[in-house]
Amino acid sequence: MTTTEDIRDIFSILHDGTISAWTGGRNLLTLTVDCLYLAERIEKSFDRFYVVLMNIDKLELDPWTNLIDLPTVVKSDYSDIFKAELEILSANINDDVVVVACKQHDTNFDYCGGNLSISCQAIKVFDQNQNELTIDQFGEISKNYWDERSKK
Repeated sequence: MTTTEDIRDIFSILHDGTISAWTGGRNLLTLTVDCLYLAERIEKSFDRFYVVLMNIDKLELDPWTNLIDLPTVVKSDYSDIFKAELEILSANINDDVVVVACKQHDTNFDYCGGNLSISCQAIKVFDQNQNELTIDQFGEISKNYWDERSKK
């Protein structure tokens, strides 16, 4: 697996999760992703994960404006990108860059979501106690959740 595939897989697993906070910068950026339905499978009191992006080559948000005739301004400053909480919808690879489709619900912003483009040298995911999860472990947590849900 390549780093690009790992990024896609992690954000795909986190679909319906919300990026609620961020710290750091280009060399090491930590995203707090609220995702109760998966986090509580590790520990009942958990409600989030931490996604760490290392050595970022590209991180920008191409917003979906609320009005069709409003000009689109791509956001590349992290404080602008994560000003609104972004709900993860899906993740795909386009020209070796992961594109995460996100929506946001805060009507104080002139956009309802956007495409978050991510390219970095490495990615890691941690549970709420800062224990690192491998992609296989993370995928198994998700698979078990969806398998159980499909039986209801």
